[in-house]
Amino acid sequence: MDSLRVDPEKGLNTSTGSIAVRCGASTGTISLTDDGAFCFTPNPVRQRGPFGWLTGWLFRPVGHQVIPADQLLGARLESPRAFTVWFTSEYTTRTGHVTKRLYRAVHTPRFEVSDPEAATKLVTQIRRTVSWWGRDKPPHVAAIINPKAGKGVAAVMFRNQLLPLLRDVAGLRVSEHLTKAPEHATLLVRELTLNARPSLSSSSPPSGGGRSGGIEGGGAAGPAEAAGVADGADLIMFVGGDGTLHEGLQGLFQRADWNVARDTPLVAVPCGSGNGVAASCGLWDITTAAVAVCRGRITPIDVATVLQPPNSRHYCLLSVVYGAMANLDIGTNHLRWLGELRFHLGGLWEILRGRCYSCRVFVLPPDAASAVASAPSATATARAGAAAAVGGSEASDYGGAPSPSVAALEMNNAAATATAGRPSVGSVAAEARRGGGGEGVQEPLLKHEGSACGAIRSAGTGGTGATNNDRNDFDGTEGTLLSQYPYGPPLPLLSQLPCLPARLPDNPSALPAGWKQLTDSFAIFGAYNTQYLALGARANPGGLMSDGAWEVWQLEAHGRRAGAGLRLRCLKVLLGVEDGSFARTPDIMHVVKARAMLFQQRDSATWTVLDGEAVPEAPLYLEVHPRLCRVLVSPVFQEEPL
Repeated sequence: MDSLRVDPEKGLNTSTGSIAVRCGASTGTISLTDDGAFCFTPNPVRQRGPFGWLTGWLFRPVGHQVIPADQLLGARLESPRAFTVWFTSEYTTRTGHVTKRLYRAVHTPRFEVSDPEAATKLVTQIRRTVSWWGRDKPPHVAAIINPKAGKGVAAVMFRNQLLPLLRDVAGLRVSEHLTKAPEHATLLVRELTLNARPSLSSSSPPSGGGRSGGIEGGGAAGPAEAAGVADGADLIMFVGGDGTLHEGLQGLFQRADWNVARDTPLVAVPCGSGNGVAASCGLWDITTAAVAVCRGRITPIDVATVLQPPNSRHYCLLSVVYGAMANLDIGTNHLRWLGELRFHLGGLWEILRGRCYSCRVFVLPPDAASAVASAPSATATARAGAAAAVGGSEASDYGGAPSPSVAALEMNNAAATATAGRPSVGSVAAEARRGGGGEGVQEPLLKHEGSACGAIRSAGTGGTGATNNDRNDFDGTEGTLLSQYPYGPPLPLLSQLPCLPARLPDNPSALPAGWKQLTDSFAIFGAYNTQYLALGARANPGGLMSDGAWEVWQLEAHGRRAGAGLRLRCLKVLLGVEDGSFARTPDIMHVVKARAMLFQQRDSATWTVLDGEAVPEAPLYLEVHPRLCRVLVSPVFQEEPL
């Protein structure tokens, strides 16, 4: 650290960055070291007179204090000439086999200076060094607040606990967007102006220094800032439960620029009943979430597309649950005022009921998915056959020179995406081949099928445009085509199916090779991306949120009612779900990994639930998009092993 040379008349020493301050009965100097640490050095105190010892005891001086950069949170101006420095104190709690690491926000005594400008400069310097992600200007956080989430106090907790830390201490720009009705979060995110930055760093912890964030920093302006968009959001923060984040995720992918917008980091602040995404990211409480926002450490996360006929496309990143797990969630909505306790009561009721649930499930394991994805899709094969029937030369989705009509379509797409401010199909594909745009290879955009789909139908029906391709090749029931669903990320695995059947087949022989069928009767069923389904429910122990596959857990049953043995197994799951210890006991539940899943509900006494939101009783066609989005995680985030 540089030696401190203080000019008490001027207050601020510009050559060393030190500032003369008074703190209670003490005087001294404050400076920031080269590695970003905060340092207060008191001036020597002389005891005068026979009662000097008593004065020193009554007015005890503040001692030397050094706060490392990785503990600093920011500084707050208490008045034009006074400020406090805020930092974090880490502590741990233990739940069974899981150790949770949390943060408290604490602050120094009040420092006073003679020069208001010097105080403002020092506060700004501290904030920029530790909480602005390495940027010269404070990032803009768009807060989507659901006042009805959990016990209905999310808005109060935001204004009393979260906002003071982010705005007054860290100096971030925070805009508030209050939801007023169901699905309003979808609309808010869809209409947000974003400063999307496609290149994001890895989720590895910072290696020291004041810049501890994982979001791309530096003094240069981002793409939106360079274009003159000064108020765009750099981070979308969801203050509520998993349902609020789920709604916002729909809005993110409904945007015309979704392929760029998806690089905007998301963060879940635990103010709802479940808070499974927040728990899986190590954000156990509001203060820990605030620290995560200031540190800016990110990690990629898998997102699943879920299609439902006739043309619904959902996105989820937490779970798909059915049966008992769905009932203890949706079935206890009237007990939201109890918070997380309602899930435990719902679980006990399910055990007492002893109900089993019927469904039809097929999964595509990751090893089989790799082989399937490398084969030409059924849609591409049909397009090629239709083009041959009409004398064309359409290429498939997986290579080959496109015909003039496809080339024109891609040129139109490129022009439209350029107008909308997002890269064209070709530019994204080229970026994917280079491995840019974040961790791993990004998926290319799914082409609009448009007239090509019409040509397939006409070719298959003698030019009448009838419904041969709308018939289910599995069992003769009607189905839908991918072209009938909204535009979004590509679906290379589901595109292998001739169509999406309105009723799933009775066995996997009617499906392409690699698909496996699970048993039809369950007491408990859940497909999970993250480890936690709620703050106190580690339903997927050992799961990884960015490994490109979901874990499907099932507690198999036979018949409609559970016997004593099955009820005992359910009780063991309930007692061990808080820390995931139920998975350590063999033969209680079985788990398989899946890159894609076909699911059909066959029991009206339950719900099918995506990320805490119930969906209609229609078949689900799920495909996982590896590492499609980015989420903020705790500075000490680590996914616990099984």
